[in-house]
Amino acid sequence: LGAQERGQPNAMAKELLGTGLQAVFGQLEQNQETDFLHEISSGIAECIKNVGPGVLSSEEVRTLTSRVFALMDQSLARSAKHANEEAKNKQEASHLPQELHGGDEDDDEQGPAADEDQLRRNYEEILGAMMKVSPAEFLPCLPQCAERIQHWVATKENKVLGLYLVCDLLDHLKEHSETAWPIFMPKIFESIFDSDADARTAAAYAVNLAAPLPKFAEAAPEVFKALAKLLSAPKPKKRDEKAKIAMDNAVVAMLSMLKDKGQLCPPDLQAWDLALSKLPIKDDCEEAKKVHEKVIDMVLQQNQGLLGADNRNLGKVLSILAEIYKQEEICSKECDDKILKIFKGIPQNVLVSAASNFSE
Repeated sequence: LGAQERGQPNAMAKELLGTGLQAVFGQLEQNQETDFLHEISSGIAECIKNVGPGVLSSEEVRTLTSRVFALMDQSLARSAKHANEEAKNKQEASHLPQELHGGDEDDDEQGPAADEDQLRRNYEEILGAMMKVSPAEFLPCLPQCAERIQHWVATKENKVLGLYLVCDLLDHLKEHSETAWPIFMPKIFESIFDSDADARTAAAYAVNLAAPLPKFAEAAPEVFKALAKLLSAPKPKKRDEKAKIAMDNAVVAMLSMLKDKGQLCPPDLQAWDLALSKLPIKDDCEEAKKVHEKVIDMVLQQNQGLLGADNRNLGKVLSILAEIYKQEEICSKECDDKILKIFKGIPQNVLVSAASNFSE
């Protein structure tokens, strides 16, 4: 792995990866212990991505994809069995006196069901890694993925899994995924308002990834309206971490839409004002770094949508940049340098007039 850095030929990297994948998949297919499967599967995606492009043939991608889906089927079967056992136990407990009932079954959300959910996410990440390093070779697997997505997003239990597979298709196959859009785009738009915060996060992330794609222009006006409605809702409760992350991702999606499809935003939405009012974001640190860099670069590019007519948004934007400066969890060192450059380039009188926007 990391063949280029060590000066190894690509053929050696390909051989090492192939040998390793065969060994690891053999273990995954012969074991049914979730903890063991989780441990073994968690690093496969990173290994594939680290080797890089050109090491997986079309046949290898097709075979591995089928094996991943088979492993997912095994996990889904275990989950179904566990759910049936839980339902049976609850039915039996309902006939007992109240004082003999067991503890809160909801505690099991951190047990086998959650473990299997995470295992399937590990498997999905393997698919995403293959798409990243071999997008052209993965294209023949698109119909198989679309079929799975169609089944998964139709169920409460597997909706999020299906949405994250959609995200990888949009991220790595980009416009080449368009033949599958009629299957999953309606569910993305529906999930923006899902009661499950994880589904809202995945849907917003999908919008973020689709925003630069030309064909997404067809949906842009309605997407702007949906995101504006979501961002206008009351703030999530302080202790609802998943809801806060979902809201952060909705902000990111809105900014991506404004950057790439801003000319299609209904003028009555005041979408720039709404997005700026939600910045900076602080709960999803990974997305925060990305979106804050995007805002910084737009300032350097003198983006008039962001800055507003006659730079009316400049004070608010500078306040956001001042707030994230040197906050390493949500702002990279490179972005700190860019922020410093921005402030040094602004006349003193402009900074003074904007100072009222700054927090303590």
